[in-house]
Amino acid sequence: MQQDLDHQENILNILQNFQGLDPLRELFWTELNYDRKNDGIPRGDWGDTARNALAEDPVLFATGGIDDAFHVIYARLNADRLLLTLERPVISRLLQDHPYTLFIFSNQEQTDWHFVNVKYDTDDFERRRLFRRITISPYEKLRTASERIAMLDLEFINPNLEELSPLAIQTGHEKAFDVEAVTEEFFNDYQSIFHILQNDLTGQTADRRWAHDYALQFLNRCMFLYFIQRKRWLGEDTEFLRSFWESYRSANEPVDSFVDRWLNVLFFEAFNNKFHGGHRHFPDQIREALALAPYLNGGLFTENPLDGAHNFQISDQRFEGIFAFLEKYNFTIAEDSPLDQEVAVDPEMIGKVYESLVNVSDEADERGDAGIFYTQRTEIDLMCRLALVDNLTNHLGEAHKNLLYEVIFAFNPDDKAEADGKLAAAQLWGSLDATLKELTVVDPACGSGSFLVGMLHILDDLRDRVNQGLGREESSFERKKGIIGQNLYGVDVMEWACHVAELRLWLALVIDAEFSREELHLQNEPLLPHFSFNIRCGDSLVQEIGGMNLATLRDAFSGVPPALKARITRLKNEKLRFFDNDPICRYGSEEELLLEELELFRTLVDTHAKDINQQIDDLQQLIDGPRERQMRLDGTVEERVDFQLELQAMEWQQQIEVLTEDLDHLKAARSALVSAKDVPFVWDIAFVEIFTGEKGGFDIVIGNPPYVRQENIADPKIPRERVTTENKKVYKAKLARSVYQAFPGFFNYKRANDIDNPSAAVSHKLNAKSDLYIYFYFHGLSLLNPKGSFCFITSNSWLDVNYGKDLQEFTLKHCHIKQVIDNQARRSFAAADVNTVICLFSAPDEKRQWGLDQKTRFVTFKTAFEGILDAVIFYEIETEPERSSTQEHRVFPISQGNLLEEGSDNAPPNPKYIGDKWGGKYLRAPDIYWTILEKGKDKLVRLGDVAEVRLGIKTGANEFFFLNKDDLSEWNIEDDFLVPAIKNVREANQIVVNPSSFELRLFRCNRSRKELTGTNALEYIEWGESQGFHLRPSCKGRPNWWDLGAPQPANINCNYQIGYTQHFYISPQPFFVSNNFQCIHYTKDPFSLAASLNSSWTQLWVSVMGRTNFGGGLLKIETYETANIVIPNPAMIDEQAARQELNAADMLEINDKDRKQLDDLVFNAINLTQGEQAGVYEAVTHLVETRLQKAQSLR
Repeated sequence: MQQDLDHQENILNILQNFQGLDPLRELFWTELNYDRKNDGIPRGDWGDTARNALAEDPVLFATGGIDDAFHVIYARLNADRLLLTLERPVISRLLQDHPYTLFIFSNQEQTDWHFVNVKYDTDDFERRRLFRRITISPYEKLRTASERIAMLDLEFINPNLEELSPLAIQTGHEKAFDVEAVTEEFFNDYQSIFHILQNDLTGQTADRRWAHDYALQFLNRCMFLYFIQRKRWLGEDTEFLRSFWESYRSANEPVDSFVDRWLNVLFFEAFNNKFHGGHRHFPDQIREALALAPYLNGGLFTENPLDGAHNFQISDQRFEGIFAFLEKYNFTIAEDSPLDQEVAVDPEMIGKVYESLVNVSDEADERGDAGIFYTQRTEIDLMCRLALVDNLTNHLGEAHKNLLYEVIFAFNPDDKAEADGKLAAAQLWGSLDATLKELTVVDPACGSGSFLVGMLHILDDLRDRVNQGLGREESSFERKKGIIGQNLYGVDVMEWACHVAELRLWLALVIDAEFSREELHLQNEPLLPHFSFNIRCGDSLVQEIGGMNLATLRDAFSGVPPALKARITRLKNEKLRFFDNDPICRYGSEEELLLEELELFRTLVDTHAKDINQQIDDLQQLIDGPRERQMRLDGTVEERVDFQLELQAMEWQQQIEVLTEDLDHLKAARSALVSAKDVPFVWDIAFVEIFTGEKGGFDIVIGNPPYVRQENIADPKIPRERVTTENKKVYKAKLARSVYQAFPGFFNYKRANDIDNPSAAVSHKLNAKSDLYIYFYFHGLSLLNPKGSFCFITSNSWLDVNYGKDLQEFTLKHCHIKQVIDNQARRSFAAADVNTVICLFSAPDEKRQWGLDQKTRFVTFKTAFEGILDAVIFYEIETEPERSSTQEHRVFPISQGNLLEEGSDNAPPNPKYIGDKWGGKYLRAPDIYWTILEKGKDKLVRLGDVAEVRLGIKTGANEFFFLNKDDLSEWNIEDDFLVPAIKNVREANQIVVNPSSFELRLFRCNRSRKELTGTNALEYIEWGESQGFHLRPSCKGRPNWWDLGAPQPANINCNYQIGYTQHFYISPQPFFVSNNFQCIHYTKDPFSLAASLNSSWTQLWVSVMGRTNFGGGLLKIETYETANIVIPNPAMIDEQAARQELNAADMLEINDKDRKQLDDLVFNAINLTQGEQAGVYEAVTHLVETRLQKAQSLR
């Protein structure tokens, strides 16, 4: 152990003096045990991009492994800085001849270094590769770097150097460059230091919630300093906090005063342009650094109620622990792209720790109370690119879609140059420029801003290329500032999330900003733009003021008068000026602009009310006019007979009634706006210029809405300790109403009927078991303009469960469901036991069922998303006419009209949509599944048509009702009250079971207490009451809590939670089971049915149709879903043969010999060939292994 520490210390010493080639040679030739080489690599046949990137030919200077097949190559860049755009083409060229290689780059002066690992891909050399790097320079913290580089030691990889293959060395390098390992280590250390600080503050104040929130705030203020000092904006010192802390310790200051007298001055004065010369306790150098500190705003360094809530102290000892933790890691301002990662801590980590520690509870199972799980960078990047291709196509034309894929999915300089040349040839630079400038993107649940940051990077690249194409020059800072100010919007209900989103955008903005600290300080306005009107805090779903849902007024604002349009344009421009801290902005504060938003909204309401009043007056005049002659709307008159006059008058009266209802609604809204003291977030007020502008909504809605199960949905503004069943019910009613009001036509919502109960006003009710993200789908769609694009990543459960049917039906009829994307290779969320899909939709048109003419594409990727970020792949998916499969993906195109028909009950005269298993049928089902369905049309039956399926017995207190041998011996309960039963699958060790051999007995007693007088059963019941079993919800609802009623046992019972295999247990005698099972009641001989159910075909069906939204690998199938299993007709299976095979079988696992013999019996009944039978086995094995491997993919 000590030897390892000494070795790592030696490496650290070398890295701290890493200038020139001598330290590089010492590191690899001496410390890391690589063999010496010194072979130049000529660049004569290289392309211009790669050749010109280097100052000289690269050098193969070290090797390792068998036949020296692993290479270490050094290349000196032809630049003062380390630029990824120069490194990537060089690596791509070298990899052609050196597949197993560590690449080392330096700048021209050899002061700054990159160690680059390229993740090896055995399947496809041409696939996009993941570059991971460690940075070495005088300004880096090198502790983590020394730890990871020590792992490159060949003796560490394998002490027997003679047996080291190049692949083994490459694998060892990939472990050393594992960014996730560093991230996890940082996060674990952060959690540890956070809990220490939280407990300290709780001990001082007895206020755990405050301590939780303040500890987060304080740690993130400190962490933010590490990003700021990277810019040398604090005393030209990249290690300012270390200098600050050491100055304090040597200044003879009062004990435990660093945070109060030093750090808080930096936070609240220096960063807010309020530092004054009165702080004489600071040394001159520190005072100068504080006087010239950048003027920051954005919430993090503003004193807030948390800072003054309690009298408390952060001791020097406590701060020293925090400082030691932060000093351990290297921080980088740059956020990684999916294909370029640095082994360091970047601003994304602020979001990760916030989102993981947002709850007060220390219990791990409550971490997801807020439903927040962090989206992987690659998924974010893919979604942003797909949404941009889709939306730009909507504006520039379908004919350019292939080209737009090439442009937006271009990652390296050569690909970009080729795509940009095609853009120029198509004369699209001007159109693309105008479209990008007007583009509006919103994340309605933005969290810490990951999607906004992801979109910023892609838009910045596109805008940079547009500028080059049009011959314009613009600094990176101004370009990004314009994108953030004009293109990106976010809303979140958590205030902390909004602050973190602002900070991440700010860091992304300043990474390339070239300001001296004097220039920064001379600005009287803060460097950080005002993000207040781009990132809004509020509830995205419920838009109520005084009980009035103001989101319903959006449709009323069509046909805005010219004077108001000018006012809207002016507000939009003033918001941009405020964002830019422009001194000519008419509004001096955020409050003034908020007031103008509200006043404009009120004026829009008043104007529309005036228009309605005029329409009512006009109609009333027509009704009151002369009866013998009727005036037309154009002023001419017409002779009418009486019955025509009466009919016309009735129509006008109906119009008046509708308009009067609209007018009453507007008056109620106006009244709510007048009486509200504090107007909460309302989309149409906060973004009035978006919804009443030319487009009438956002161009792109994108995000990862919260994952909150229906039973946990509560008003996010109510503290957790005040959440009750009643206020949860009230909030869910508001959610339902908000969806009905967003799409009243689809839900047949009658506003006049909705007083207190929204369900009374609709004939098409939203499923009450809908998880929270379902509401976000509907609301997100409602935010789009007619050419808008929608892209969400959510749980995949809506594709297969009952509560998804409303969303399925709505999108089928009124949207174009362009792509539904699954990934079988990897889960998207390590922290959530949830499997996800990415959905790309068009904007909805509720007035037309135009979606039924569109084609949906269900896409299943078989490899991680990093490997498929390619224009060719996605254009192939877009143009594939029928079901097909490649090495990377499978695509299933299908008409939305067909999908509606497949999910409808077809009951005349009006077929009703009842939902379908989209995930099972179109994402998971292999080709053999469809072959058998087609071939076995007349030989397959639905289980529910030949048998009845019920859930096993729900006792509500299994500990009481199921007794083992010890319980039976202790209580000696009379046999009349005991029956054999099984509680879980572990108690059954074969398919054919013998109830008399069961170890457990079910307590089954339907007698009254009086009838039980003198029995041991009554003593047992009374003991149960002493344990509180009678108070449990399921028990206390029964007249006699111990009476389970009269459940009927079944001959066949199956497990509904499935790890590897679903088993259908059978016995000639019916037997009782708990609600861990489903009971199959069959009136004929059960063995033929049990043979059919235990066949591999049924395992295939269950693997396809079962619910896979449990990221832990578990498959679940509900009772009604079991009834829907399609099986070979048991009437076609020989009863005696079935009995014989089942009695001879053990547990019938996937590859058991017994299963093959049983399958022969069943498959022969439906005439499957040997090849088709083999296809079933292969498909079942693949589906099960894929599901279980995916569960482990992020662990």
